[in-house]
Amino acid sequence: MSEQQWRRRVLADLVAATAASSFAAPFVAAMDTAITKHAAGTHGLLASLNEELAVLCRRPYAFVASVPCRWLFGLFFCTYGAANLADTFSRARGGSSSTAVLGASTAANMSVAMAKDAAFAKMYRPSSMKVARPAPPSMFACFFVRDLVCMAAFFTLPPQLSAELQAVGATKVAADTASQFALPVLVQLPASPWHLLGLHLYNSPTATPRERLLTIWRQMGPTVAARMARIVPAFSVGGTLNRRLREAWT
Repeated sequence: MSEQQWRRRVLADLVAATAASSFAAPFVAAMDTAITKHAAGTHGLLASLNEELAVLCRRPYAFVASVPCRWLFGLFFCTYGAANLADTFSRARGGSSSTAVLGASTAANMSVAMAKDAAFAKMYRPSSMKVARPAPPSMFACFFVRDLVCMAAFFTLPPQLSAELQAVGATKVAADTASQFALPVLVQLPASPWHLLGLHLYNSPTATPRERLLTIWRQMGPTVAARMARIVPAFSVGGTLNRRLREAWT
């Protein structure tokens, strides 16, 4: 591959990551804010989400420039960019890209996502917590498990499922789209309890195991629905946009 082709591929990877991140960040920032406030018990999930979306519609520039939205743009750009570049360099060396993509995207996503979620937990902490406390290691451990499960469904499993669907007669476009939309949404069923447990460990450090289980069970339904909804712009639509822009520009 010539130097010019290298530059074109890397530029396409970064531009695609920027475009997909710009699309996804505002919507997911609104949803993550609502989920975190709901977990802290300060707001109802739907009421908070409606409030955030109203601000996005009325004052889009202010919302996009806000701290939550900047966190989400950084998260998606790092995740998409790492996955894209890992795929490009791995294929150029003649190897399988799936392991490289999973490793790069997981490392980028986990590091930024855990920092983002710790920042959100502090910003939207319970009203009884007057001063934000340091995030406990146990919270990061929960987020680590959550993200490991999610990254496999976001980047590694969709191409494999697409190949299986194509083997039974589906077109490539239909198989790719179905895989990219379905897997990231369905994985929220096992991932959401870990997210809630991490937030509860921060919000209620002295709670008993029974109290944690009851709180997670009570919040599970709305949280799973919201996290499934946030995946549509984040990795289903966003992932499809990222992939198609890369294919079109390389």
